[in-house]
Amino acid sequence: MRERGRALGLDPFAYDRAAHEASVRAWRRGRLARLTAPDGWLSLVARVPLDEGITRVGSAPGSGVALPAGRAPAEVGSFRRAGATVTFTPAPGVAISSQGRAGPEALRPGVAAGVATDRDGPADRLALGPLTMEVVERPDGMFVRVRDPENPARRDFAGIDHFPIAPKWRVVATLERYEPPRPIDLGYETGSVERCFSPGAAVFQVDGVSCRVDPVFDGDRGRLYLVFWDPTARDSTYGAGRFLYAPLPDGDRVLLDFNQAFSPPCAFTPYAACPLAPAQNRLPIRVEAGEKSPHESGDPPTACRRP
Repeated sequence: MRERGRALGLDPFAYDRAAHEASVRAWRRGRLARLTAPDGWLSLVARVPLDEGITRVGSAPGSGVALPAGRAPAEVGSFRRAGATVTFTPAPGVAISSQGRAGPEALRPGVAAGVATDRDGPADRLALGPLTMEVVERPDGMFVRVRDPENPARRDFAGIDHFPIAPKWRVVATLERYEPPRPIDLGYETGSVERCFSPGAAVFQVDGVSCRVDPVFDGDRGRLYLVFWDPTARDSTYGAGRFLYAPLPDGDRVLLDFNQAFSPPCAFTPYAACPLAPAQNRLPIRVEAGEKSPHESGDPPTACRRP
């Protein structure tokens, strides 16, 4: 759309209030649908480190990966990790399937099957009825994530509160390019670090206050990713900061629409982990736009870990 508009002589950053409000409302609907989907963040019920060797899975006490009682057999099977290689062996009598990149496949009890992590693409999902398990790799190790669509956090979710949509928070920033792109380390409370790369500093003003942040490339997704903090985190938004996706720069301009700022996964579940805003992305002004804190107490958790 941006290329088409340019070909017609239109400014791709031009503001149309009705179109903008409609796009933000559509984004909010999509955001809520993703968050509350059966495999969304609200369905997470466990995040367990996967160490070298054998890790037992089931609802029995003492299981390395503990599944919800009454929703899984006492013994479901076991993961085996040997370095970067992971397999899963179902227990006798357990019907479990792998929903992998090659399509669904029923696993044979007692026979080890390879499990792809999310290192090079979507992770395989092991399905036991409505329950699913997947193995993810993070800077601080491997983890098994368990999802249950009947999780009360999903079933009883009350929705997301937002600030009113405001034109002033649709910011067209000037990009001061880094040549080459600058490495930006996103840190976590665990001490681990994720290295990303920024195309440049996005510089803008709101209410006469100058601001400067470093968005980074969001992997190979063709967009930018901003982890930021602002003083609303002290009273009305998530305490560790918020996230924002943005289109890739167009020349020396980049669009940062803070009306689409959102809380990280760890604001909704203790089984996610999220990056913290680097020092240069701590804004001096209150960004009263986007999502408010999902915590009714108004006192969101201080911990934030990597998703």
